[in-house]
Amino acid sequence: MKLFRAVGRFALTVALSFAFSAPTSAQEASAEEGLAYQAWHAANSQNMPEKAIELARAYLDKYPSGQYAAYLKSWLIVPKQQAFSAAIQAKDTALMIKAGRELLAVEPENLAVVYSVAFNLRRFELAASPANFSHGAEAVEFADAAIKMIEAGKTIEGKFDKDASLALLYQIQALVANNAKKSKEAIDLFTRSNDSDPDNLGIVANNLLALASLYREPYGAAVQAYQAFPDADRQAAEPSAEVKAALNVVYATADPLIDAWARFVALARARNVAAETRDQVLASVKTVYSTRFAGDVSGLEPLIEKLQAEYAPKP
Repeated sequence: MKLFRAVGRFALTVALSFAFSAPTSAQEASAEEGLAYQAWHAANSQNMPEKAIELARAYLDKYPSGQYAAYLKSWLIVPKQQAFSAAIQAKDTALMIKAGRELLAVEPENLAVVYSVAFNLRRFELAASPANFSHGAEAVEFADAAIKMIEAGKTIEGKFDKDASLALLYQIQALVANNAKKSKEAIDLFTRSNDSDPDNLGIVANNLLALASLYREPYGAAVQAYQAFPDADRQAAEPSAEVKAALNVVYATADPLIDAWARFVALARARNVAAETRDQVLASVKTVYSTRFAGDVSGLEPLIEKLQAEYAPKP
């Protein structure tokens, strides 16, 4: 199921171009500083970008607080922005990270750049088929930086959804933690992602399936440990303390698995999506629910209906 392509209400517009107007007066600049600026101006006017960049940097090294410093700092951002945009267009994640870092060296609080790196690492690698985690550490780094900026009140110019953005960023961190077999951390992060934007179909649906996969392993191990006892011990009128303890572990590990799968079924029904996957999950949750409640599945459908009401689209 390709639910990664839908991220609900998420929308992002990143503006990566600026218009500049050059300073018009050199009255406060020394003759030497004016010549340094004019050298840059000549190279730029003659369409010699590499030379112009070199001269702009030379000016800033010598006159960091000069009359033209602010303008040339802004001007130098443009090629970095172009390189960043080109890397995204080419889906070159290594170059995108490099260009993003270069932009952030000039504007360290630029949330649009930080978020864009994290978002596109997810798009091109983490959510790809097959998934690619070669830049997992960088995805976590940029996602964490973006979360901190957003929580501090920063936004991105244009259409920006704080809740959807946080949900996606936490999911990025969860995907990397899950790949690293850090189950507890992944569960916490997938849960944070869901809590950030509970109405986000694409994010929540994938998170619920991921959570269920994480819960299945301890449940399966608990069932195996319980079934290792002889039938006579498990079916005794008064099972031993060891058998009871093993059964309680089965119950304890079944509960979160039932919750994740039941929520997925409820969400899929409420939004009328992923019918095939929904039916497969329903069959699985019935099996676990039956084990949890001694063959009685009568409570499952009411549970799903209650959850379905929670996930129904808001008017």
